[in-house]
Amino acid sequence: MQGQKNDPKRQSTMRKALAAVLCRRDDRTIIEECRRCGTTLESASTCPSCGSNDIVEYRLS
Repeated sequence: MQGQKNDPKRQSTMRKALAAVLCRRDDRTIIEECRRCGTTLESASTCPSCGSNDIVEYRLS
């Protein structure tokens, strides 16, 4: 365990992980998709293809 404290690769990985969590931006890509037929939507509460209102939202960073 003692040798892992000074491992530069491990510290770099931890810094990247912390930066990813702490430095999140609000400009994420959001994709909406109908769960019933798979149609990709743009800000719709009902699918124009099948009429379903079971819409899922994927947030990509």
